[in-house]
Amino acid sequence: MPRRWKPPKEDRTDAEAIRRKKELAEKLAFAVEYGTEEEFVATVKKFKPDVGKEELKAWITRFHDARRETRGL
Repeated sequence: MPRRWKPPKEDRTDAEAIRRKKELAEKLAFAVEYGTEEEFVATVKKFKPDVGKEELKAWITRFHDARRETRGL
C-alpha cells in the first residue's frame, strides 16, 4: 500500500492545540483586564514556557501599556 501525502507539520492543524491557544489567549486578555502583573506573568509562562528574560520584559511592558489604555491614562 503506498504512503499517503501529509502536509508539513507546520501546516497541520491540531484542534486541541488550537483550543489551548485560544483558551490561553482569553486568559491573557482576562489577566490584562482584571488581574495583577503576577497573574499575567504566570499566564504568559503557561502560554510560552520557553520565554526569555528580554521577551518577558516586553510582555510586561505591553501589559502595562494595555492597562494604561483601558484606564484612560
